[in-house]
Amino acid sequence: MGISKEPSERAETTLHEDVNPRNVRPPQRFSRRTIATALGVAGLLLVPAVLVGGPAALLMMGRTLSPPPVPQGAALVLQAEAVVGTWQDDRGGQLLVRPDGSFTSVGACGDFVDEDLNSVFTPDSGSGTWSSSSSADGNDDPRVTAVHIAFAPSAVWTEYEARGTTRRPVLWTYIGDPDNGELCVLEKQP
Repeated sequence: MGISKEPSERAETTLHEDVNPRNVRPPQRFSRRTIATALGVAGLLLVPAVLVGGPAALLMMGRTLSPPPVPQGAALVLQAEAVVGTWQDDRGGQLLVRPDGSFTSVGACGDFVDEDLNSVFTPDSGSGTWSSSSSADGNDDPRVTAVHIAFAPSAVWTEYEARGTTRRPVLWTYIGDPDNGELCVLEKQP
């Protein structure tokens, strides 16, 4: 009974040839079309990640996607005579603006800075000078009156913008970073 070892020798040879590094083909380079398709697919996957991830990252940093709040009413231009009078904030602080260009503040809110633009604590009371001017920030922005008050002799100052209606004007400013949404609103008293 002669059993031939020939098939097993062939199997060994075939097996040996399959693992022989000389028989491994070098990798083929990708065509430009394949690379372009891969980049296009990667781009399509990246766009939703940026559109979802970007706003999520902003929210995690404490920012919102909506603009900071402003008081009701439109930007308002006030003549100097309309600025004169008593203005009161929601905590009872008052700003008395006189026609001679002076003012007295008794705990009125504001975003106060010194002459070097460093934030300072709100003066409880004090007096100084005020001025107003009307301008527009940009081409599409409406004209608005800004009221600048400066305490004497400390050079601490703040600036309010007019808003509302001529019957119910308010002077307002952000306190600190506008993204925090903290407002100072002074309503004109009758």
